[in-house]
Amino acid sequence: MYWRERKHYFYTVAVIVIVISLTFYLRGLPMRTFWSSLLFGMTVLIIFSSYDYYRFQCRHRQRLQQVVPQVDLTPQSQAEQDLLKLLDEQKVYYENKIAGIKKFDEDLTDVVRIWSHQMKVPLSVLDLMGQTSDFTVDELKEQTFQLENYLDMLLHYLRLNHEQTDYRFTTVQIKPLVQSVVRKFAPLFIRKGLSVTIDGDATWTTDEKWLSFALDQIIANAVKYTKAGKVRVQISPQSIKTSDTGIGILKEDLPRLF
Repeated sequence: MYWRERKHYFYTVAVIVIVISLTFYLRGLPMRTFWSSLLFGMTVLIIFSSYDYYRFQCRHRQRLQQVVPQVDLTPQSQAEQDLLKLLDEQKVYYENKIAGIKKFDEDLTDVVRIWSHQMKVPLSVLDLMGQTSDFTVDELKEQTFQLENYLDMLLHYLRLNHEQTDYRFTTVQIKPLVQSVVRKFAPLFIRKGLSVTIDGDATWTTDEKWLSFALDQIIANAVKYTKAGKVRVQISPQSIKTSDTGIGILKEDLPRLF
């Protein structure tokens, strides 16, 4: 690398030496004087080149340490400027990647903590059913459904945050989509005596699978936290609004949930 950056200087020195030697030869000048001058010049050149090579190696080591933020490196050539720019871009890229991994790890920890807490409820109910033998088939199906739903939620969350997650945007009729989500929870609606109203319709360009997952979570919470009354879904070209007669959601929890 040092030779590639300095080769033009060495070529220039070699050409000058050849020209001077030809001048001495053609004019019949004493070659002893030429060799003395050449020896003196080569000595100076070697000293200068050694110092220049030392500086080059120092800068090379600094470039290798560019990942350390406190290094103050002033580029000496265009090649060094390009290299430093590339290193800076790589540094920013990997810092963002690490920050994203940390954020995902924190979010996943929160999700798993909430998920494990939610899973304890149906598991405890199933355990109690097994101990007392006092349950119906519908009650058993309800708890099994809750377990499947929570497991499905966790798997969807892991896929959602994966880089290879594929999104397929198509034209989707929203009302049939909402109706299919509501049908999934039909046994819970019937068991709790809740009514469901779906008003309006719209056509959106969206990913049907992931929109269904989002609506699934909203409807699931509406059923879970509504003891009596109804759940209403209003569809418009701009939005999907859900409301229920349950306990509601704390205002400070809305940004985290939505």
